Amino acid sequence: AIPVLVKSDAFRPIKVDGNPDHPMSKGKSDAFTQATLLDLYDPDRSKEVRFRGQPSEYADFQKAFSTAVKKSNAGQGVYFLSETITSPTLAAQWKQVQAKYPQAKLVQWEPVNRDSAMAASKVALGSYTDAQYKLENADVILSLDADFLGGIAHPGFLPMAAAYSARHRYEEGETMNRMYVVETMPTVTGFKAEHRLGLKPSDLEAFATALASGLAAEITNPDQQKFFSTLISDLKANDGKCVVIPGEQASPAVHAAAYQLNASLGAVGKTVVYTETVNPMPSEQVADLKSLVGDMHAGKVQWLVMLGVNPMYSAPADLEFAAAFEKVPNTVHLGSHVDETGAVSVWHVHKSHYLESWSDARAYDGTISIIQPMIAPMYGGHSAHDILQSLLDNPQMSAYDAVVANAKTYVKGDFATGFRKALHDGWVDGSAFTAKSAAVSVVAAAANAAAAAASGHAPAAMQTPSGPFEI
Repeated sequence: AIPVLVKSDAFRPIKVDGNPDHPMSKGKSDAFTQATLLDLYDPDRSKEVRFRGQPSEYADFQKAFSTAVKKSNAGQGVYFLSETITSPTLAAQWKQVQAKYPQAKLVQWEPVNRDSAMAASKVALGSYTDAQYKLENADVILSLDADFLGGIAHPGFLPMAAAYSARHRYEEGETMNRMYVVETMPTVTGFKAEHRLGLKPSDLEAFATALASGLAAEITNPDQQKFFSTLISDLKANDGKCVVIPGEQASPAVHAAAYQLNASLGAVGKTVVYTETVNPMPSEQVADLKSLVGDMHAGKVQWLVMLGVNPMYSAPADLEFAAAFEKVPNTVHLGSHVDETGAVSVWHVHKSHYLESWSDARAYDGTISIIQPMIAPMYGGHSAHDILQSLLDNPQMSAYDAVVANAKTYVKGDFATGFRKALHDGWVDGSAFTAKSAAVSVVAAAANAAAAAASGHAPAAMQTPSGPFEI
């Protein structure tokens, strides 16, 4: 989540910008964040609930859905397909649903996901973990296909870009940072680097693994050898003042190499810290989606409820999602537009914009912000909170009431005072993550990786293509 401050005129939001007081972003935002305002006033937004393409009412959907789930065997056949969850309240609601209907299942899916980072962290640390990079402490930065200056594709790009820039201007008596980038295509970060090496994706994995193992002999290309020797010398000379950042789309092997390098170079606890995940229910999304599609093909899915996702457009083609979709008798799409998925779903529920609805979410550092609406829902839309609440004992509970109920678990001290302060400031004091106490051991990480590979749990290594081009 990116903390924002919204300007309103005549009860209409007119400008979105960063929250200048927030400890994580310090007022920074990007074009994508500011442009989310346009979605609010998009004339193509969905304006009503639809049943088989015809106008309907939310109460009709709610009744049909809750009645069917109550008749099921503890929720058997009920599947939710959601975008990545960062809301503590939505996670709490799902846990209540799961307690009431233990056979119901939730799958999180986004086409651009963090599977590589999740898989590598579980191998290296034994559990899903997020990395926070402290570039204000780094004299030398190595990016392994990580475009952390290029926009929202990289978590934490706002504080990382700000910290990099602050250390990259000349000031007398201060040490400027310098950056090495090894990447597979031109990026903003690559163009900013003092030293850049362009590699094919399969070569990147080999280069990163060689760096982690310190085996220069594995690098045969003369240009790569020169870059390798200069880079490894600079990193070792700045022990404890350097950091290695893997790209989100890089393979798990590249992420594993970054874990080993950061541990061996003394970066852990100084230029990188490992914390619990912003997503309260972390998972490896591709594997979960494959399992869901398998259940759809097998006829196990009676209700498929899609929360803010468009899998008919974004699911990998080789999964044949559309063919599996036809085997599900009841499909529900919660979306802001009647998109490819909404057009073919039995039920379509128009989704409220984040400026129209109550919720909460965690930022890069784990700080919780309470999302508060700036305007009443223009078309009476609904959120994922409303859908999950339909299955609980108080189905008419509003998203506001759900947020307040869950906020009592993380707002410390007097609740009324703390909640009002959180709404005023834009974040909840003391909710940021603390670093995990267990440091990564290079030996342990290597041993875990070897054990996982031997047992078949590690993701398969990238296949080396025979032709000159890679996608």
